[in-house]
Amino acid sequence: ATLGAGRSRLVRQLLSETLVLSVIGGVAGIALAYYGIHVLAVFLPPELTRIHSISIDYAVLVFALSLSIFASCAVGLIPAFLVARSDLQSTLREGGGRSGESAASRRARNILASAEIALALVLLVAAGLLLRSFSKLTEVSPGFQIEHLVKAEVSLPRAQYSTQQQWFAFAENLLSRLQSEPGMEKSAIAIPLPITDGFVNIAFDIENRPVESAADARIADYVAVTPAYFHVMNIPLISGRTFEARDNMSAPPVAVVTQSFVRAYFPNENPIGKRIVFGFPPDPGIPREIIGIVGDVHDVSLGTAPGPMMYAAYEQSPFPGACIAVQSALAPAAVVSSIRDSVAALDKDLPVTDIATMTEVLHDSTAQPRFRTTLIAIFAAIALILAATGIFGVISYSVQCRTNEIGIRVALGASAATILKMVLRETLILAAVGLAVG
Repeated sequence: ATLGAGRSRLVRQLLSETLVLSVIGGVAGIALAYYGIHVLAVFLPPELTRIHSISIDYAVLVFALSLSIFASCAVGLIPAFLVARSDLQSTLREGGGRSGESAASRRARNILASAEIALALVLLVAAGLLLRSFSKLTEVSPGFQIEHLVKAEVSLPRAQYSTQQQWFAFAENLLSRLQSEPGMEKSAIAIPLPITDGFVNIAFDIENRPVESAADARIADYVAVTPAYFHVMNIPLISGRTFEARDNMSAPPVAVVTQSFVRAYFPNENPIGKRIVFGFPPDPGIPREIIGIVGDVHDVSLGTAPGPMMYAAYEQSPFPGACIAVQSALAPAAVVSSIRDSVAALDKDLPVTDIATMTEVLHDSTAQPRFRTTLIAIFAAIALILAATGIFGVISYSVQCRTNEIGIRVALGASAATILKMVLRETLILAAVGLAVG
C-alpha cells in the first residue's frame, strides 16, 4: 500500500490467493469423491438396485466446484477488506504483521473453531447412536438356529407339475433323498423361510368370532412347513404339539401358531383346540384346529418385531416349489452339492437357486443398516479431523500473533510448562464451548 497499491488491488491480491486454495481444495475433493465412490461401492447392500451405475453427476460436480469457489470468495472478502482498512504505520512498526490482532478477529476465529467442534460432535453422536443400534440389532436372536443351516430353493414348472399331489410327492421324495445322503442330519421344507424369502401376510377368521368391520380384520403371516421344520430350525414348542406325519391330506386341517399370535388374538385364554379359517388355497373357508404354540420368529427382518404367525402342514397346503432348509455339520459346499444331486436325481432340468447359509442370510439382511452406519461414521470422522484441524489453525495462528508477548513472558522468567499451560488452556476453552453447544 505504501508503494501505491489501492484497496481494490489489495483485495484482488488476497482473493486470488484464496481462489488458488479453493480450486486446489475443490479438485482434491472431486478426486476424493471419485475414488470414494468405488471404495464405498464395496459396502453397498447387495439388494440396492443399479449399484454399478452409481457415478458422479456432472451437474452436481459443476455445482460443487462452483460452491467451493463462491464460499472461498465470500469468506476471503472479509479478511481482505479488514487488511485493506488496517493501519499501515502500526503494521510496519511491528515488523511483518505478526504482532497483534484485534479482539474482534480473535473472537470470530474462536467462534468458528467452536462451531466446527459443535457440528463434529453432532455427527459423532449420530454415528455413536447408529453404532449402538446396529450392535443391538446384531445381538437380536432371530428365534431360530442359524449355525450349520443351509437353505436353497427349487421351483416346479406348472406345465410338468400341475397338481397338489405332484407338489407334495416331489417334496417328500426330495426330503427322503436328502436324509439318505451321508452327513445330512435333518432337513425340512418351508414356504416361505424366515427373512430369506419375504413373507405371506393373509387375513383369517376365528370360528364363531366374526369381526365387526373390515377395519378389525385379523391378519397374520402364513407359512407352510413339513413336520421336521421346527426341529431343523430349533424353534421351541411352547404348548401342544407340532405337525406329524398323520397330518396329511386326508386328515382334518390343523395349524400351529406363535406366541405373538396368541397375545394378539387369544389374550388370557388357551387357543389349543380353537379353530381358525382363512381364504387361502388349497382349502379356503375350511376351519383349521390349532394344535400347538411355538416360539416367535423374526420372519421379516431382525429390525422388525415378530408379528403373529400361523403355520400350516405342508401336505395339507402344498406349493409348486420348495424352500429347503438343511442342518448339517458338513461344509456348506458339500451340503449344496448334496442338494443339487438330490434334485437332479428327481428331475435334472430343475434349477437350484438362492443357495446360502443362514449366517449369510442374516448378514445380508443387516447390509443396509451396516452401510448407513459406515457412511455416517466416515462423515463423523471427517468432521472430527476438520474440527481438529480448525482448532490447530486457530491456536497456531494465535501463538504466532503472541510471539512477542510470549518472548516477554519468557524473559521475565516464565517456564516452558507455564507457556504450554497457557496455550492448552485456550485450546480447552474452545473445545469445552464447542462440546457444550454440540
